[in-house]
Amino acid sequence: MPKTPRNKRHAGHGVPSKVAVAGGSSVVQKQAVNDGSKGNDVRACLNSALAGLLMELPVFVCVLNSQGDIEYVNNRFDVFEGVSRDYRYRNDLVSLFPAGYEEHIAGLHAEDDFEAAKGVDLNFRHKDHTTHNYHVVKLRHRIDTGEIWYLIVGVDVTAHRQAEHSLRDHKSRLDYMVYHDPLTGLANRSLFYDRISKVLSRAEHTGDNFALVLIDLDRFKNVNDSLGHDAGDALLKIVAEVLSEELRETDSVARLGGDEFVVVLEGVRSISDVELVAGRILNRLALPTRLQGHEITSTASIGISFYPRDGDSIDQLLKHADIAMYRAKSAGKNRYEFFLKEMKTTLVDSLLLENELRRCIENEEMHLHYQPQIDLRTGRIVGLEALVRWQHAERGMISPMDFIPLAEDTGLIEPLGEWVLKHACERFQAWLMSGLNFGKIAVNLSTKQFRLRRFEQTVMSILMETRLAPQYLELEITESSAMENAEEAIHMLNCLSKLGLSLAIDDFGTGYSSLAYLRRFPINKLKIDRSFVNDIDEDGSDSAIAKSIIDLAHNLKLDVLAEGVEHLDQSHWLLSKGCNQVQGFYYSKPLPEAQLLALVNSDRAERDSAGVRLLL
Repeated sequence: MPKTPRNKRHAGHGVPSKVAVAGGSSVVQKQAVNDGSKGNDVRACLNSALAGLLMELPVFVCVLNSQGDIEYVNNRFDVFEGVSRDYRYRNDLVSLFPAGYEEHIAGLHAEDDFEAAKGVDLNFRHKDHTTHNYHVVKLRHRIDTGEIWYLIVGVDVTAHRQAEHSLRDHKSRLDYMVYHDPLTGLANRSLFYDRISKVLSRAEHTGDNFALVLIDLDRFKNVNDSLGHDAGDALLKIVAEVLSEELRETDSVARLGGDEFVVVLEGVRSISDVELVAGRILNRLALPTRLQGHEITSTASIGISFYPRDGDSIDQLLKHADIAMYRAKSAGKNRYEFFLKEMKTTLVDSLLLENELRRCIENEEMHLHYQPQIDLRTGRIVGLEALVRWQHAERGMISPMDFIPLAEDTGLIEPLGEWVLKHACERFQAWLMSGLNFGKIAVNLSTKQFRLRRFEQTVMSILMETRLAPQYLELEITESSAMENAEEAIHMLNCLSKLGLSLAIDDFGTGYSSLAYLRRFPINKLKIDRSFVNDIDEDGSDSAIAKSIIDLAHNLKLDVLAEGVEHLDQSHWLLSKGCNQVQGFYYSKPLPEAQLLALVNSDRAERDSAGVRLLL
């Protein structure tokens, strides 16, 4: 039988006679069976339906004979860009497919190299200029004549691949979220432990040193409390940027949580290498930055430990860096400290003291002492300053200089401050009810206490609970506390002033008050720091400063009180310069309640309906 011309055999309008389904039975026959049976009619219908289906599927189909010549193609090739219009009359794959696919076509031709089960992914441009991904497979089949023919099928898997890509992206994002801090984008604690484990393993193998640098922001809670958590988050992002910019690509930085960051410096040769990095970080963080319209300066305390000198495990190195960081905070903040073994003893003492302080506050085991404030002209007691004291059962009297900073660092200052304020108001009200009037009760506020949100509500609640009239209460804040954030201080002072109580600036002259701000503070009194009173009658500069403060107070229509008066000559000098009030050991040291009442009832004092006058 003569060979049918190729342009007739694979014109795309029928299924070739020799193509068989997987079961091996022929789908169509090249010549109709001449018996005219009903089965042949059904077979012809199936042939027509299958031919139509192959022409419309989003799948390209190509049949190759045993010589590699094309026997059939469907019309899916119509959508491909770069395919010749006469593709149905092409003899081989190279001439059928668009240019650029020669390597893949060679793979389709090479029976031994092409993995039929796996196939290959090829991208084709459609005539609408979109790119589609086709998964192409090559199936071999022995036809009735015994020859091996090949069916090449390309399925458009674009949507499937896009879904896979989207799933991979989603998984990648999830993996990123699991191991990164969502706020700063830095590695989180989990990724940090993974990285430092590898660093530790490398160091054990090579014998190299590395440093662990723990960074904790100073007074970060003040930012959150005063400007809000959005401002705090913005500051944390700035810190993360600074750390990333100041470190090498080989260094690792992570946010452990809160305002705590950690850096691992590999390959350090000396302490000076780490000092250089720590110094750069501190200098960058100390630069002023603007948050929500406010210019603030952020500082940090840094603790540093070395491998293997300070530990051979992650937990040891972290613990020792934390101890060093705590020492940096205790030493004044905005500095770095290297771990030393003797720090452990100090830390243990500090932790023990913290636990004891916590129990002491909870059990109300603190005591108040009261130091009289004297009117210089009349000698009358015009006020008492309430001072908290801690009489430890084993350590004896613990100085407020030790436990007040500890209370601030550990968050215990809030319950301690409330206890002092409440107890002072209770006692003063009790004295008033018994007919004993000391003028006012003055209570010191720590910086953190003054920065507490809604602190004025706490004060109002205590006044209502103790039934003490506001005019008997005076609150003292230090000059440095007031100037740390002057605008915020003005707002809080105004809130407190509206309650009807008095306000005083303590330790005046030791800070950097601006006269413009001082005029805006709703205060009633300035207290001259004792450092200017010690040599007031001998040192020209001290006396000049004291005189200037007295004049300033009077010009602002404020009372002025001098602290630390220990000699009669100091009192005479202060009186001659117009100072209103004094307090100090010359008049009385701070006294527990029993001794204060004993003084009032002694021959050193004179009581009347107006109050108490000391006879000196």
